[in-house]
Amino acid sequence: MSVPAIRCDGLSRWYGEVQGLSGLSLTIEGGVVGLLGPNGSGKSTFMKLLTGLIRPSRGYVEVFGRRVGPDSHRLFSRIGYSPGEDVHFEGERAIDFLALLARFGGDAPAAAVRRGHQAMEKVGLPEKAEVRLNAMSKGMRQRVKVAQALLFEPELLLLDEPLNGMDPISRRATMRLVREHGERGGTVVFASHVLHEVEAVTSHVVLLHHGRLLAEGRLGEIRELVDRRPRRLRVDCDDPRLVAATLLDEELACGTRFEGDARLELETRTLAPLLARIEELGAAGRIHGLDLEDEGLEGIFDLLVGGDG
Repeated sequence: MSVPAIRCDGLSRWYGEVQGLSGLSLTIEGGVVGLLGPNGSGKSTFMKLLTGLIRPSRGYVEVFGRRVGPDSHRLFSRIGYSPGEDVHFEGERAIDFLALLARFGGDAPAAAVRRGHQAMEKVGLPEKAEVRLNAMSKGMRQRVKVAQALLFEPELLLLDEPLNGMDPISRRATMRLVREHGERGGTVVFASHVLHEVEAVTSHVVLLHHGRLLAEGRLGEIRELVDRRPRRLRVDCDDPRLVAATLLDEELACGTRFEGDARLELETRTLAPLLARIEELGAAGRIHGLDLEDEGLEGIFDLLVGGDG
């Protein structure tokens, strides 16, 4: 009988008096799982416990049947992790950053460089390998983080808010990578506070709220609740007034607000068609970045916990 990819029992972590994760008991067999929750819900804490970056205050977690602990070096070679925060050496070229990590993983110098280039190919940035990280956009740096997580073709891929700052085309390509990893038999934990992002890669979701497991299962019922509420998103573009006029004329947005000369906030009750149109505008070079809010999701969490803040 095969062991689950992840199993934890009573997993808890406190930071002083602050609760990061509390009594989490969970089994993930494999495939792509969405780790969904508002900012501060415990998603990043869970990722760090899976990778051994922090230790539990109570309980334990197992990955592929082995308990995560100080002697788990072999186990960590089967895990790829893209953290939520930047981990780059800002003045380095992307290929040097990736090759350094490959060297830490045991590659000889030439093999490490080859592996770095292959990873940049996977995330669609082969032409940016020689670019310094501090000269890249936020979205490109996010893709480099995903590239380093994929360096050694891990069995378990942990992605913490990987789509933040990416343009619409990059988001779609990254989501495709996630789905393909699961289809090939790998396991992906995809953390996000945006329901639409999770729904684009999986129907299996784990909901965290204030460090506790709120629910686990299929997304259908949650989607019905969220769709009753208007959704908000922000786009970076060269001509926000023209973009706003286009989307209002096509009845894809029900409200707009301008933030300076290059950012536009949109409100919509038809999120999927709006995102499809934004992707078209992005391909035409008119939109350069996209951030989704999920205030509707916050309301759903309040509903599920009976209105407890």
